[in-house]
Amino acid sequence: MILTTILFILILGLFVFVHELGHFLAAKSCGIKVLEFAFGFPPRIWSKKRGETEYSINAIPIGGYVKMLGEADESKNPRSFSQKSPLIRGFVSVAGVIMNLLLAWLILAIGFAVGISPIVSSPDSIPGKIVSSSVIATEIENDSPAKKAGISAGDELISGQSVGEAIVSFSSSATLVNFTKTHAGKDVGISYNRGGKISNATVYLSANSAAPLGVGVIENSVVQVPWYLTPIVAFREVVKIVEVNLSFIGKFFVQLFSSGSVSKDVGGPVAIYVYTGLAAKAGVMVFLQFVAILSIGLAIINIIPFPALDGGRLLFIILEKIFRRKVLTERVENIFHNVGFALILLFAAVVTYRDVVNFIIKK
Repeated sequence: MILTTILFILILGLFVFVHELGHFLAAKSCGIKVLEFAFGFPPRIWSKKRGETEYSINAIPIGGYVKMLGEADESKNPRSFSQKSPLIRGFVSVAGVIMNLLLAWLILAIGFAVGISPIVSSPDSIPGKIVSSSVIATEIENDSPAKKAGISAGDELISGQSVGEAIVSFSSSATLVNFTKTHAGKDVGISYNRGGKISNATVYLSANSAAPLGVGVIENSVVQVPWYLTPIVAFREVVKIVEVNLSFIGKFFVQLFSSGSVSKDVGGPVAIYVYTGLAAKAGVMVFLQFVAILSIGLAIINIIPFPALDGGRLLFIILEKIFRRKVLTERVENIFHNVGFALILLFAAVVTYRDVVNFIIKK
């Protein structure tokens, strides 16, 4: 519990810092006057002014902000955000998203250099060496032999043995399938790893099934890539994860507007907290993968063209570029962003309530 809480706060802080650092560096590089660079939301804990910018740490670590001159209201100062070209303002608006993607890319590049499992790519498609391979149970059928033996989704299936025979290591899913079909209708011993603890179970394999053990599995292969190829491999993996996220978000909105319901796969802070603990227990590399996936997810969510998000601000800038004038005054646009922020908070509250019910009350 304590470790999960610490890691959760560190992850959240890392995402906020990296995201806002992107806005800050982009604004500074474009000559925009930055009034404040804040981590968290008020009340304020600490602040220090250095040059023209005040740096502050606030008590509520669920976000942060970069306050720029002319961002909230019109300013005639040539260094204000409002006086810069749409191209520059668009760049500053999406710089946080770019930084979150770069963070994921860096994590995956380091991971592939050391040895890590691909998140969405096939291990065979990666130009590297498979240093280890394991078989992970992803789905357990109801009333299946695996279910009755206590095997759960997420367990690593290590080996199997029949009486009087040698132990068969499950180095691949094909090895597992061959073992279970060969011994269908018999009692066998199955060894599995759950959270670092090795357990043994006696399983009666079904004789009348295409899947005698009753599990769905994936091969979890750790791939090590030559250092000079890791930037390319990591970039390719980030692109594929972005594609998966965009597909999921598209389905989410279709379901939301067609049925008015929110997909059960959508989670909030409570779900992230729970999965942070699970990822930490699974090992350093799995935890780093989890951080990379979250960072990409945060980037994708922020680029959605909805008020209060970076994508919403970018949308108004694009409309200004198309119509060659501001479609809304700064005051009216800020009202839109404030309303959008309130709706986001409301949605987060609904998702959090559902997470509490699913992960805590029903636990």
